[in-house]
Amino acid sequence: MTIQSHQFREKLTYDQTDSVTIILTDLQKISETIIAAKAKQDNYNQKGTYYILGFIVAITLAMLLPNMFNISAVNIIINLLIISSIYLLCTSIYVFFKANEYKKLSKNNYRIQLTQQGLQMFARDMDIMTKVEVYLNLKNLEEKENKFSTVSHPYKPNWKIDNYQLRWLKIKGEFLDKTHFDLTATQLSKTQYGWKRSRSGKSKYKSKTKPLGLDIGVTLIYPQYRYGAVKILKEEINGALKLPYFAQLKALKLTDKAIRLVVRVSPEMVDKPGELYKTITMIFLSLYQVLNLAKILSKPIST
Repeated sequence: MTIQSHQFREKLTYDQTDSVTIILTDLQKISETIIAAKAKQDNYNQKGTYYILGFIVAITLAMLLPNMFNISAVNIIINLLIISSIYLLCTSIYVFFKANEYKKLSKNNYRIQLTQQGLQMFARDMDIMTKVEVYLNLKNLEEKENKFSTVSHPYKPNWKIDNYQLRWLKIKGEFLDKTHFDLTATQLSKTQYGWKRSRSGKSKYKSKTKPLGLDIGVTLIYPQYRYGAVKILKEEINGALKLPYFAQLKALKLTDKAIRLVVRVSPEMVDKPGELYKTITMIFLSLYQVLNLAKILSKPIST
């Protein structure tokens, strides 16, 4: 697949089913596109700052010169300074506008890093020709399309709460032992807003966003002939599941064919790919500890 940078800038999503090698190549191209966008954003912001400083200097001189000199030539200089200040102000607005175009692309690069790390980990236990499904979304969480509900504030009259949810990662594949895996990352937040009356009697509009963390979901659909005894190990799963201090088990379901769980990662770790990768690694190692025990129990007893 060929990544078109201009198309990616518009959609900020990647959705592909292919080999791990090809997808990692695509992700590297996306990462390079983001790095280039960040460099352009920084360059435009720097230029905009210089133009603003030039505008301040020009308008200041235009105001001070009439009080310092009374010669006719000063009027010409003042007119030139005014024209220059207008030019610098307009140019700075344009430059900051250009910088903002690259802003949305230069954010959320940690999601690409996590996807790359996850695929590299999975590839060690997959056939090289096996295809994986990867969906990656680099959009910001608090966008209109990610709002899934609006409710009244429980104790603030006339206030509302918007709830946001964005599943920005989904990876599906198959390991060498024929176990199908499904990994998802879903970010959550809520924004409360409304009018608040101050002590002076004035009403002010207030808005506050609270991040709720990241839900990491893992589903393992295992072959029953290999791991069929896992259903009798339901109590052992909780004890075997080891998580870092910033993550906690939110949901766990065990059936005859699959293990499904959701782990909530605290908000301060949401944009740290190293910590997220650590959490995912610990989840898979813990689950396979249970599956390997089930494999031993599933073997027929020789007589």
